[in-house]
Amino acid sequence: MVTIRHSGMLSRPSKAWILPWLAMALPVSACGGTTPQPQDPSSGEEGQSSGAATQQLDRMVVAGYSTSELVTDFESARSYLLVDKFEQAAKAFDRLMKLASDPELIALATFDSGLAYEGLGQRERAIERFETLAEQHPKQGVTKNALVRLTRLYGYLERWLALEKAADQLLARGADLPVMNLIEGHGAKGLALVEQGKLKAGRVAISKAQALIDQHGFGRAGAPPVQLAQVAFADGELRRIDSERIKLTPVPPNFIEVLEARCQGLLDAQHAYTEAMRSRDSHWSAMSGYRVGQLYHQLHREAMQIPPPEGVSLKQQQLFEAAMRLRYRILLEKGLKMMVGTVRIGKRTGEDSFWITRAREAQRTLEQALVDEKAALSRTPYTEEEIRAALEKLKGKKAATP
Repeated sequence: MVTIRHSGMLSRPSKAWILPWLAMALPVSACGGTTPQPQDPSSGEEGQSSGAATQQLDRMVVAGYSTSELVTDFESARSYLLVDKFEQAAKAFDRLMKLASDPELIALATFDSGLAYEGLGQRERAIERFETLAEQHPKQGVTKNALVRLTRLYGYLERWLALEKAADQLLARGADLPVMNLIEGHGAKGLALVEQGKLKAGRVAISKAQALIDQHGFGRAGAPPVQLAQVAFADGELRRIDSERIKLTPVPPNFIEVLEARCQGLLDAQHAYTEAMRSRDSHWSAMSGYRVGQLYHQLHREAMQIPPPEGVSLKQQQLFEAAMRLRYRILLEKGLKMMVGTVRIGKRTGEDSFWITRAREAQRTLEQALVDEKAALSRTPYTEEEIRAALEKLKGKKAATP
């Protein structure tokens, strides 16, 4: 018998025609708040990478092995894991999985083997180990930790259906789970559901996680635990989708109110993503930074599709286009700033996820978009100074209107 304690771990126009239409170019300032920067895990002691498998392992008491060789192998393997010698640890734990006969020892060796492979960046092999635990040793205590690791890996690899299943398995353990595991389970399920388009159910799961976070006061002081990052990112995804459902074209009669609602939705999503960045986890920072940059780029695309008013002269059309390009260019600039920051995070931390690749591609796209916008503006008969003066004059008229 083996006794082991082990812890694992979003009409014909008059001269006044231009007033209501140029007004479209004014409320964008509502979206022009301070753009957050992706949090660099290397800039503080709170840093933690979701891809890293380094663990704080509790002291373990082992008694009653049938052979001294297994005792020595297990202790040696754990010592390798503790100092990040993942290759040696993986080999040693794999050997134990074959030699051991006690279910508890097999489960522990399987879990630690998964951690070692995760540390090596071999996520598929790590998933195999954790899935084996969930399927073959569901009653072992360490299995709940394997399910937690599975939710993180599935989220990293964007396997949303598998993530939903693993989250359900984790949550099914109920009273057996610490509060932080419950939060992570609800957050994982919420993210999986939202990414699959199951928004109503995803909203429910996310609210459960948020209720537990508020109840226990997690993340109020300092960088929040990495377990809260997934909840915040899932909330950001939900708010991003809600915001992008508010369309600017065809132009509604209450355009100003619609644009303000769209901008507020963007800011709400940005706030949630920023909360995910605060965990200083490189992967969640990359995901969130990319999403914030994408929010600004998408709003710019839609704003540039707004047509000039019907029946106006060519000169008036040109003035309208120039004003729109100048005023909404700030969205491209903010989006580019976020992508540059996200790419920088990847360089400094070694983060190699799909999100960093997307951020690099988006950075190039936004850089070219800015060049194109400036070239298009230069082809109009107006200088930037003339357009700015017209916008300032419009502001004064709007302010004087009772």
